[in-house]
Amino acid sequence: MKNLIFCVLAGFSIQVSAQSLENMVSIRTAVFDHPESGQYLEVYTTISGNAIHYERNKKYLYQGGVDVQLVLLQGTEVVNFDKFRLNTPQVVDTNSIDFSLIDQQRMVIPNASLSMEVTVTDILDSLNTFTYTEALLPLDTAGLRFSDVQLLDTFYRSAGESAFLKNGFEMKPYTLNFYPDSRSHLRFYGEVYGTETLLNDPQFLLTFHIESASGNISSQQFFQHAKVQAGPVVSYLRDIDITDLPSGNYNLVVEVHDRQNEVIGKKKIFFQRAKKGAVSAYDNLELISTDGTFVDDYSSEQLSYFLDVIIPRSTADEAKLIASLSPRVEDEMKKKFLYNFWLDRNPDDPYGEWKRYLQLVKEANDAFSTPSRQGYRTDRGRVYLEYGRPYDRVNSVNEPGAYPYEIWFYTVLPDKQTNIGFAFYEPSMVSNDYILLHSNARGELNDPRWKIRIYENVASPQEIFDFDNTDVQDRTNVYRAIDAYDF
Repeated sequence: MKNLIFCVLAGFSIQVSAQSLENMVSIRTAVFDHPESGQYLEVYTTISGNAIHYERNKKYLYQGGVDVQLVLLQGTEVVNFDKFRLNTPQVVDTNSIDFSLIDQQRMVIPNASLSMEVTVTDILDSLNTFTYTEALLPLDTAGLRFSDVQLLDTFYRSAGESAFLKNGFEMKPYTLNFYPDSRSHLRFYGEVYGTETLLNDPQFLLTFHIESASGNISSQQFFQHAKVQAGPVVSYLRDIDITDLPSGNYNLVVEVHDRQNEVIGKKKIFFQRAKKGAVSAYDNLELISTDGTFVDDYSSEQLSYFLDVIIPRSTADEAKLIASLSPRVEDEMKKKFLYNFWLDRNPDDPYGEWKRYLQLVKEANDAFSTPSRQGYRTDRGRVYLEYGRPYDRVNSVNEPGAYPYEIWFYTVLPDKQTNIGFAFYEPSMVSNDYILLHSNARGELNDPRWKIRIYENVASPQEIFDFDNTDVQDRTNVYRAIDAYDF
């Protein structure tokens, strides 16, 4: 829309082109039932400001608009018709348009099958048009009845007058069924009809929850309820926090429960969620879809092994959850956990992050395995996997008077700790299973007398039993690599 189409000097009229209205207009509808006037239709329209042409006026400001035509048909007969214009605000710069036109129209309709056609036309370019059609079904007149569910962008109390006002609330419609990561709340409005005659109790329970569109899987985190009075029209206005709802296809479900908590009526509306990153509440793992991801083809044996090897990178809560994922737990849940684990660490490339970690596992197994344990299960393997490859590594196997030992040094750890060392030793002197003695990293084993442990065979009793002493004097004048490290 940024290119100049033409300039008419005589009238100082300048038009600025736009993107097409196609794919830049979204429309939703909802049918409600008024106890006196009957059924009515609400039509919600959102039009991106970038899809409209703008013309500069004599004040050197830009403005555009659209004409909207709304036709309702029962068969071939027109039962309602409306035409109106929506103008944009006047703007100084068309390169910084960040608004949309939002409109709501109400029409009384018969309780019958209808078809609706909405046509949106740019007032400055008649070829820039958008047409939307929808079949409208009548409300069920038997038993408990529900209105459609109106999705909302925002709502707040208001005493003013507005097309968006309903029951004392200003309700701005949300015209998509798609919730990107930037939207953390699912807001909605609806009505239930006939509870005063169909229920044998003056009160009943309304519940609201989100379920997986494919498997009816739901989470308590996305569940709400309210005890309400029965009546001809019972309205609800709710807000569910979906910050931790993973990507997927879902239904928002509204249910009416009687005193025995039996469901006597429900209404569903479909929506999609696209969330970047993992879920932080692990009771939501079941909602995660792993179809087509790197975990999809893993066998039971692979899943058990992979869950074990990621323990060094796990938080305390994650490690507890891994321990609970016993062989009796379905593989599907293990896949969900493994996928979510790496999605949390790299939302843009979880598989790449997983592959890089598997390379570290291979290196740990190759370097640190013992006759009884794979390398990733040893102390050195755990440190290697948790913190990565050390910047410097000293290995001393045959130093006189000392057990075999290794010193690892890191200039910086993943959590930004700097100048960190790890000391390992192998007191049996016959295996490759080095034990962690000391580190200055937070949360790691810390023993200031670690050098005495390594040289205890040549340490004097005074050095061993002087608990303030942290080193063994070198009485052989042999070079000790260990003296270069003090951490």
